This record gives sequence, C-alpha cells and structure tokens, in this order.
Amino acid sequence: MIVLTRYLVRHYIRSQKYFAPVIMYVIAMLLIYSYKPNPVADSYSVTAMLLFFGAAWLGLTVMNAEPAGQLQLLVLHAGNKRKVILGQIWCAWIMHCALVIITVLYPVIFGMFERQPTGGEWMMAWSGHLALSLLGLSLCVFLQKSYVHQFSRSMSALITVLLLSFVQGALTDHLPEWLQWLGKVLPPAFYLVREMMIFEEAKQGSIYLTIIWAVMYAFVLLIIHVWLSGRRDLRS
Repeated sequence: MIVLTRYLVRHYIRSQKYFAPVIMYVIAMLLIYSYKPNPVADSYSVTAMLLFFGAAWLGLTVMNAEPAGQLQLLVLHAGNKRKVILGQIWCAWIMHCALVIITVLYPVIFGMFERQPTGGEWMMAWSGHLALSLLGLSLCVFLQKSYVHQFSRSMSALITVLLLSFVQGALTDHLPEWLQWLGKVLPPAFYLVREMMIFEEAKQGSIYLTIIWAVMYAFVLLIIHVWLSGRRDLRS
C-alpha cells in the first residue's frame, strides 16, 4: 500500500492537475489575509470553509488523474480494486494535509493575527481544517469518472452539494415538515464552520462533538465508496 500510494502521489504531482485547485485556494487565502490584524477564530473558520471547497475539488482531480488503461494495470499489480481505491484516498489525503499545514501556519508565521492563538484555538484550527478537508474528500469520490462520466456534470453536482452544505441551516427553516430530513442528511460543514466562528463564546465541547460528527459522516461515505468500488468497474 505504501509503494502504491507513493506512486500515485508522484504521478499526480507530475500530472500538474493539482495546479488549478491549489492556486485558486492559495489566492483566496491570501486575499483573506490581505490586511491585518485579523481575529483568530473568525479567520480560521473562513479558511476552513474555503478548504472544504478546495479539498473537494483537489480530491476530484486526484480521483480522475489516472487514465483508464493505467488504472486497470494498477489493479492487476495491486491484485485488488479496493487497494487502488484506498491508495487514491491516501494520495488525496496527503495533498489535503499539505494544504491544512499551509493554512494553519501561514497566518501565525507571518503575523496576520491580532494575537497568538491559544492552545484551544490551535486544537480548533487543526482539527476543524482536517475534518472539513476529509469531509470534502468523502463527497468528491462519488463524482469521479467511474460514477459521473462527464466532468462538467460532476463539477456542477459537486458545487451544488457543497453549497447546500453551507445553507442547510436556512434551508431547514424553509423546508416543509415532510422534507426536514434533507437538512439532516447533508454534510455537516455548516455546523462545523459555525462552531469554529463562535469558538470563543461557545463551549469547547460542542465544537469537538461537531468535529466527531463530521469525521464519522466522512468515514461512512468513504467506506461506502470503497465497498462499491469492489463490486463495479473503476472506469466504464
């Protein structure tokens, strides 16, 4: 698995398919910190929201990086479709962790905050960004070419799901009672970003419960994807 993941990471970096999502994300982050000083919790909540979008886009490019023929060869060498799928997930997660490190450390190293983050804010920043990047990854796996053949359709669907994830609070208030369940099945990105934004006023336990909720939600989706991948072609 380590050898397979290392190969996938190297191939993905050589393909330069990461360029668009990474550059767009970095530019957006730099715009957020274009002036200083900035409040810690508010700034981290905004970058976490952006990372949710960036991680989903980046993850989609990882899943679509291998040509169909090359992917079939990888399955033959790995001996199992699910190993290749897990390798792709690890490859995307490595790229996401790199973005999280940049996102969390950049404003501290360059003095963009009004003060140094407290211990609790450090924990909130790392865990919140990692959870939202994992959540974005768990959504994008179902919109790769093996599920949705046209890239334009997969991106449209991805953007729709990501946006719905952030308006679910208002959406639930306007839905009829028989559709209230829609607000509960959407990814909990809205609730996690909200908890990060009010971190200083809210109880610390509430944000960690929301993080656990987001991580469990992501793991369920990833497990479903890995299970389905063993029962169908990787590319049709």
